[in-house]
Amino acid sequence: MAKQQMTRRAFAALLAGTVGGIAGCSNTKPEEKKEDAQEQEQAKSWKFTDSCGREVEIPAKVEKIAPSGPLAQQVIITIAPKKLCGLANDLGNAAAYFPDVPENLPKFGAIYGGKGDFNKEAVADAAPDLVIDIGEAKKTIKEDMDNLQQQLGIPCVHVESSLSTYSDAYANLGKLLGEEDRAKVLGEYCKNAYDEVNAVVSGLSDDKRVKAAYLLGDSGLNGMARGSFQAGVIDMVANNCIVVDKPTGSGAGNELNLEQIANFDPELIVFGPKSIYQSVGDDAAWADIAAIKNKNYYEVPSKPYNWLSGPPSVNQIMGLQWFARLCYAEQFNTSAEDVTKTYYKTFYNYELKNDEVKDLFSTATKQS
Repeated sequence: MAKQQMTRRAFAALLAGTVGGIAGCSNTKPEEKKEDAQEQEQAKSWKFTDSCGREVEIPAKVEKIAPSGPLAQQVIITIAPKKLCGLANDLGNAAAYFPDVPENLPKFGAIYGGKGDFNKEAVADAAPDLVIDIGEAKKTIKEDMDNLQQQLGIPCVHVESSLSTYSDAYANLGKLLGEEDRAKVLGEYCKNAYDEVNAVVSGLSDDKRVKAAYLLGDSGLNGMARGSFQAGVIDMVANNCIVVDKPTGSGAGNELNLEQIANFDPELIVFGPKSIYQSVGDDAAWADIAAIKNKNYYEVPSKPYNWLSGPPSVNQIMGLQWFARLCYAEQFNTSAEDVTKTYYKTFYNYELKNDEVKDLFSTATKQS
């Protein structure tokens, strides 16, 4: 009996020691808990170095994106439309091309551009995982992105893009958004399109290039000057004869007068949407300008977006292929109409009907 009691006492003591040991093990110090939480959080995110050299902590899975403006919006629509949680501006008639963009999204405005009306409150309410700026790197881009990220408490990144670097831009976006396969398709298309045109125009001297002007505005007296980011397609393909002291980055172009345009005397003119394409042929004031006299003037297609500018986004890849064929058709094995169908299918997942192609090119081909 005494032996049995001793056994029970020994078991009780052992049990008490075990429970105490377990309790002691669970008594983690606050610092250790904090470190564990940080490790778990880091496991859910990764570091991305954006185009201005900023190292930004990115969520492991990005489900909601806010574009910084129309240029970023156009690119994001082509790679991850369903992840947009707001728009820089309303899609309007272009919405028919993008059924995968969620309906009734809030409008955020733009960080840059004429209005500079980026609505931080609306962005914060939409709670995106990421704010993405795409395009030309402004002089203050690093400071701008840092300030915006601090104000919103949301990761903000800049991805630089240009005609020659869209393949890299899409590769970066693919990593950020978990859309690597889609990014590869779009990036390869951009690279191939650029390389094809570059092979034709890179060896042309100025006197062999078409002397061209891209004119905009209600009276056609705004020009996209040489050296402007907006004039990228014209500059690459032709001899952009609109030369001014200070090219503007504005989508409206530089203000000109008719005397200046007459002195530039372009042999080819592309008019922007809603300019004077329809009436200029009957305007005596323009009659002696070479492009008008020889009926070598056009209006840039603009469905769903202007192919050349406003904003100078990935739409310029379409414009690059069209404008190069307009200037040097004999140098290409495929027609502008054919590459247009392929571009719309690849970037917008939109099958152009023959009558839609005819409509797009109604002002964009050689006049009889």
